[in-house]
Amino acid sequence: MPKYVLTHSEMEEKSNIIAIHSSSEPFDLAYNINSKLGLKLFRSNLDISFEKGVEKYMVYKNAFSEKGVNYWLYSNSFIEPSVNQNSGLLFNEDSFERFLIPELSRADFLIKRVGEDDSLHSFIKSLSLLPQISSCYLVSNRKIKSKRNLIFD
Repeated sequence: MPKYVLTHSEMEEKSNIIAIHSSSEPFDLAYNINSKLGLKLFRSNLDISFEKGVEKYMVYKNAFSEKGVNYWLYSNSFIEPSVNQNSGLLFNEDSFERFLIPELSRADFLIKRVGEDDSLHSFIKSLSLLPQISSCYLVSNRKIKSKRNLIFD
């Protein structure tokens, strides 16, 4: 399988990252965003995974680009169960939580928005009004050190 190498111009593409705090399941959040905000997010055939670990992060993307703006919805956390053989307890499972973007470990989901459009702030306001979302906010691109994890497709 050929490896995909990022070019410098792809990293500087006009994109915004929105952090979302929600206790919903990813499919439920995607459905509510679709029905309330008019997007057409659908589950991607491929999840994000890394060679070093077993973690998989769910990805939803929009079917049609409106006004040249594309959206991706990512789950930001993955809980990896592991069996602790030395505990001697009845339930000897430990779990480790891993994050797609470790700098945003408190965010449950991330939306990557790519494209030139003036409606970013109204989109964030509309997201924050959804009952499944406790809070959402725009993240500064300088704050994200592992931005390459969000390049997908």
